[in-house]
This record gives sequence, structure tokens and C-alpha cells, in this order.
Amino acid sequence: MIEAKYSRVWPGVTVHEHNLKVNVGNLRRVLATFDPHSEFVVTIAGRGYKFVAPVDGEIISNGNSRSALPGSHVLPPTPPHLFGREEAIDTIIAKTNRPGYVTIVGPGGAGKTSVAIECATRAAGCAENVAFADLAALSDPRFLVPALATALGVSMSLSDPIAGVIDELSHRELVFIIDNCEHVIVSIAALIERIAVASPNAPIIATSREPLHTRSEHAYYLERLSCPDPEHDFVLGDALASPAVRLFLASVGHQNPQALSGDTAKSIVAICSRVDGLALAIELAAGTAGGPAMPHLNRLKEGSLGEMRRGPRDSPLRHQTLQATLDWSFRLLPETEALLLSLLSVFTTRFTADDAEAIYAVGEIDAMAGRYALGQLVAKSLVAADARVGTLSYRLVESTCRLVESTWTYASQRLMASDYLDAAKRHFAERILDRLTMAEREWSIMTSRDWLRKHREQVHDLRAALGWAFGPEGDERIGTQLVVAGLPLWQELSVFKEMLAAIELAQNSPAFRSLSPISMSKATLARAWAMTLGLSMHAETDQAWQESSECAHRTASMDFLVRSIFGQAVSLAYSGRPVAALRAIESFIEATDYDPAHDLDGTRLFGHIEVYAGRLQSARARLETLLEHVGNIADSTALSRFQVDLPVAVGFSLSLLCWLQGEHDRAATLSSHAIKRAAELDHMISLGNALSLAGLPLSFLAGDFEEAQRRQQMLTEVTRRENIGIYVGTSEFFVGALAAVQGDRAGLGIMERSIDTLNGQRWRTRLGFYTAMLAEAWLTFGDVAQAEASLRKSLAFPYLRQELWCHPELHRVAGLVLRAKGQHDAAERHFRTSLRMANRMGAIGLRQRTEASMQEAVGI
Repeated sequence: MIEAKYSRVWPGVTVHEHNLKVNVGNLRRVLATFDPHSEFVVTIAGRGYKFVAPVDGEIISNGNSRSALPGSHVLPPTPPHLFGREEAIDTIIAKTNRPGYVTIVGPGGAGKTSVAIECATRAAGCAENVAFADLAALSDPRFLVPALATALGVSMSLSDPIAGVIDELSHRELVFIIDNCEHVIVSIAALIERIAVASPNAPIIATSREPLHTRSEHAYYLERLSCPDPEHDFVLGDALASPAVRLFLASVGHQNPQALSGDTAKSIVAICSRVDGLALAIELAAGTAGGPAMPHLNRLKEGSLGEMRRGPRDSPLRHQTLQATLDWSFRLLPETEALLLSLLSVFTTRFTADDAEAIYAVGEIDAMAGRYALGQLVAKSLVAADARVGTLSYRLVESTCRLVESTWTYASQRLMASDYLDAAKRHFAERILDRLTMAEREWSIMTSRDWLRKHREQVHDLRAALGWAFGPEGDERIGTQLVVAGLPLWQELSVFKEMLAAIELAQNSPAFRSLSPISMSKATLARAWAMTLGLSMHAETDQAWQESSECAHRTASMDFLVRSIFGQAVSLAYSGRPVAALRAIESFIEATDYDPAHDLDGTRLFGHIEVYAGRLQSARARLETLLEHVGNIADSTALSRFQVDLPVAVGFSLSLLCWLQGEHDRAATLSSHAIKRAAELDHMISLGNALSLAGLPLSFLAGDFEEAQRRQQMLTEVTRRENIGIYVGTSEFFVGALAAVQGDRAGLGIMERSIDTLNGQRWRTRLGFYTAMLAEAWLTFGDVAQAEASLRKSLAFPYLRQELWCHPELHRVAGLVLRAKGQHDAAERHFRTSLRMANRMGAIGLRQRTEASMQEAVGI
């Protein structure tokens, strides 16, 4: 009987019951990765298995074009000139056109990264269409997902960032390089396989010293650079034409190969051959030689090189050549340089000369000797020097040319085996603490853009330092201080989910109780913000703000009290309670000597919340005065303490107010400037607010649907990087609204669902306004009953009475519904109520909308 059932489902295929159970079990495990709390496949006794999860077959198109934000993915470094790699590049590019992904496999120093970048750039058409994730500095697999998401500009606040990665690769024409996989091969193999299975046509190139061994992998083994056999006679021309010799000569800057003697060429060939044609080793040898002079070449050939030996043939490929090559290059270094190289491996990204000097003490290296050693490491291509943001910086992890990926890994291994490890890690954590402390001082005097440009990369060192501090051999006291010092960086990067996890890790440590009141206040304030700025407002958000306020009072600091009170007001306003938010602010003002007129941030937030509470005249006075102080939105350098760039915030707050008061042209200009500035800053919270709170709704209401479509797509891109509920809900609402104005009735369902979602996630500001838009849209389709049902449903929204700004619009649409039902007297009463409310608030724009609706009735 069982065989008969199998034959009907799988005709001509032998299926064993045990295999079926195993595969169903595997299927359940895979599905559980998407939602561990849901059941997808159940067992039906005596019959088999059934898929029971709900399936949504409706697919709504957002349009064919997607507006990518500038800088939303990490670009690759510029590769060096490659020698003898054309055939490899052509083959790898061909493999990227197949479903799955390509892994470039080879020993450390073979040039895998450079080849990957060249292949990806050619396949993509330009480097701007290549996303680059360098895993070399990641010793902890927990940071793999953040690394992949960051490389593609995907928000880490998503419940499943890898799903965001898959979606990004499915919709954008990018080639994704995942570099240096070998040291986290088990974890990264599973992640890449999941991505490749879900998006099989997305071109992905990985590099590793060994294959990842997954089903979707196309491995390409990168061979050594060829050169003549030094044991046999060869023609000088053949030597000069070989890729290995050409690389050696290019590395020493030799411009005239034809002038080389036969003996010189033989020495170079011997050196290249003895290092197995590895690009890294060739360049290290060239850097050590300093030129093609015979004494230098003979020293390398007959001395250090003679000590190298090849490992067993049956050992992994990386052990056959990499260890010997790197051991040899390390042995070439004087003791001070070798020690310094291993100590510098504590820095996972760029470091300055001051950072290096801070680590000298661990190895008892004299300052002058340390500076000289650092210079020699740069000269020998073991450390790369780079001028960024007006400061000379250094880096071991440089995967462009002569340094390749191996140097940091090898130096780290040397440090791990030394007696300096604990002291080096401690000094590193203390140095990162000092750097972050200095960065915090600059936070209030630099623009968000300039501050991030200077300090963005420190997040990698912060993660590494926290990993040590809260690890078995770490120091939780330093760890808690690092968390506090890192708060500005997490907030500017808008990685609130990671910040919340770090704060709670610190709060669970006994060391947290030893923090100063100011540091505790910083942590509790940041925790409250992290709970507020999520997909859903956390259920404990109100409590978190209360704790923040209590901590701020203990500091006796007016600045922290203001941050806490106004932060709480933001939370109240966006959960639909603007009147309660204003009461909290006014109670604070009455109880203290705080004057918002002398505080730019306080003035802006006060005015913005007043708009939602219907106090338009008071809000106008505050925001116009503030605009005079801030100056031109495009030129101001002011930075807000409340997550949003201040000039951007002034722009979108005042643009909404201007629209309500009938100044539509000025509203459009202000919102456009705010969006442009936020995009240039690449600050997602600012851009998300500018789009969702002003730009997108106003362009739609103005009837500029083409511009609204573009801004909706921009907001969708923002949600990929910042999964904040108000952004997601607003974006989805206008997907439906734009579909509806194009005659697609399905758009109305999207609008309704997005309103329900926003309400369920406690993002309740604007719900009344959006409901009025939905009801009016139902009327355009002739469905009066649905329009009336939508308005009645809005009456159940919590705190709707506090959203006074939208009441005229609700009464206007109620009048339209009643008029459509033939109840003209009742409709007239609602129109008159709308006019009365609009006039009382000074909302000329809303009055004009109601007058236009009344005029339509006269025309009929």
C-alpha cells in the first residue's frame, strides 16, 4: 500500500520511507530558520505530511525602477595590475553566469582578492556595482551576518538580515564579493549556500584557501604565477615574459627589463620558483630586496630562501606553501619589527601612529625604535599606509595588492602564541576606549557626515574590544565603559538593535553599577531610544523612558534631563499621544528653569509636536525662528541630539506645517532640501524622517505621482537599512495609494493592511490622516460602504482625540461619504465642522481642501 502511494507521487522513482523522513526533517529545519516559532509542515497520521503555513499569493509591484541610495553598499578596494591572470578571469566570469556562486580557492598570497575584484568589476561593468565584504578581521562567527549586511547596506535591525541580503541581491544588479572565508568556513559556507539557493542568479564571488564544499559552489583553483624552471636552461626572453618575473620587477619599480643580465634573471627566477609563484611572497621578496641588484638577490636566494621547505603533499593546500612563505617573510624581520607586527594585529581596521605608539609599551619597545620599525613594515609591504580624512593611517588588513589577506591573519596567530596576548588585548581595548571618548567630544561640533567619515570604521574595533572585554579573559569594567563610549557611534550608524544588545550585556554585569551617574544616564537614554526606534515600539518603551528620566535626575545635568524628557515626548507623539507629549514638556518647563527658546533641538521638537496637537500658530513661531538660527538647510553644520540631523528636521517639520497652512510651494521646496541633505549625509534616520513625515505624503497629495513613486522607492531602500516601523508602514501605505490612483483596486487592501500594521506596532501618529485618505480612495472606486467602514474603524484608534491636526480632514471625508449616501444635511454639518476646526487651528490648506469638496457638491 505504501509503495502504491509512493508510485503515484514519484512515478518511476524508488523512495525509501526512511529517506523521506530524513528529508522532511531537513526541510523542517530549513523552514525553521525563517521563523522558529511557526510550524510549516505537520504529520497527518496514516497519510503523510502537510504544509500548513499560510501562503500569500498576491504580488504587488513597486515599479520596475529602484532608487538606490548613494553609498548604500561597500565598494571594493582598487586592485593592482595583474600579471598572467587573463585566462583565470575569463573562466571565473563565465562561472558567475551559472546558478550558484564561485569560490576562488588558493593559498594565502596567491592574489585571490585582486583576481576577485577584477572579475567582479568586469562582470558588473564598473566598480560601483560591486559590493565587498572583507571577513579577514572577523574572529567571531557571530559577526558574519553584520558583515554581510553592512557590505550590502542592509539594516541589522531586521529580524532576519540575511533575508534582507537575499532581497538586495535579487533586486539590484550587484556582484557580491565575500573575501577571506577560510577561518570561518563552516559558518560562512552555510550563509552563502542559503543566499545562493534563494537567489541562484545573483553573481557571488567568494575567496578562500579551501573550497566551501556546498552544493551551489563552483570552485576555481587559482594557480601560482608561472615562471621558468630554474633547474633547466631558459631563454632570457621567456623569463622576462613570465608573470612571476614581471610581478617581481614591477614590485621593485624596475622600468627597463631588457637591461637585466642573464645572471640577474636567473636569480629572480630562482626566488620566484622557490616561493611557488605566490604573488604575496614575490612582492615580499621584492620589497626586501629593494631592487634587482645581485648582492640583494643572492642574499635572498642563498640565505633566507634556502631555509624554506615544502610541507607534506597530502596536507591542505594552504599548509603546503602559505606557512612556509609567511614564516620566511616573518623570519626576515628584525626582532622589533616582528614583535610590532604581531602586536599591531590587535587592530582589526585602520590605526594611526598614535595607536601604534600606545601598543609599544606592551612589548617594551622604545618609541624611536617603534617608529622606525613601523616605517620598515610599511616599506616591506606588511603594513599599508593610507591618507584618509587628512590623517595618515595604517592597516594590516589590506586586500588590494602587496599586503593581500594573509598578513593580519598570520600576525594574529603569532600574537596568539606569544606571551603578549593578554596585555596586548587589554591595551587595545583601552586604546579603543580612548579613541571613542575623543570621538564623543567631537560629536557635538562636527556634522554627522564628517563625523561618520572620520569614525565609521571604529565600529569594527569596538566589536573586537567588546568580544575580549566580556570574554573569559577580559575585563567587564572596561567592557561597560566601552559600551557607553560607543553609544554615539552606534546611534550615528543607526544600528539600534546591536546597541540595545550591548547595553543590556553591560547592564547584566556587576561592573555596570560602578559607572558614574552620567555614564548610567547615557546608557539608559540610549536604551530607551533603541526601544523606540524599531520595527515595533517595544512594550517596555514607556518604562525605559521613565528609567532614563530617573537616571537623568540623579545626574543633576540639565542636558540629560532635556534629552530624556524630549526623547520621551518623541515616543509619546509617535505612538499617537502628542497632547500628552506637550504636557510632559510643559510640566518639565514649569518645574525647572529650562527655556526651549534657548535650545535649538528643544525648539524644533516642541514645534514639531505642536503641529500634531493642532497648535499650528505656536508651532509656526517656533519653527520660523529656528530656521533663522539654523540658516540655509544645505549649508548648516548643526547636529541634533535627538537622532535626526537638525537642519533636516527643521526642513521636514516646517514643510508639513507650511502645507497645512496652504503654502504648498514653500512646503515642496523645504521638503526637497531636507531630503537632498539627508541623502548626502547618508544618515538613514534623517532621510527616513524626511521622506515619511513630509516628502512622500506631500508629493502624493500635490498630485505629483511620479515624484511620489520615486520617493516611495527611496523610502523602501531606507527600510532595507533601517527597519523602523513608521518607515516600513508609510512605504507600504503609499505603495497601495499609488496603485489605487492608477486604478488598481488591490492597492486599497495594501493601504488598509499597512494602517492595521502601524497601529499594531504602536506607530499611531498619522493613522487618522491615512484613514481619511483610504476612505476617500474607496469613494473613487464607488464603494461607499467600505469608505464609511474605514472611517468608523478609525474611531477605535487609541488616542485619536489627541491627533487634532487631522480632525478637519476626517470631517471633510465624512462629509464626502454622507453626501455619497444622499444625506446632504449631515454632510453639510461635517463640512462646516471641518471648516471651523481648520480656521481655529489656522490650517488654511485644510480649509481649502474642505472648500473644494463643498464646491464639488455645488457643481453636481
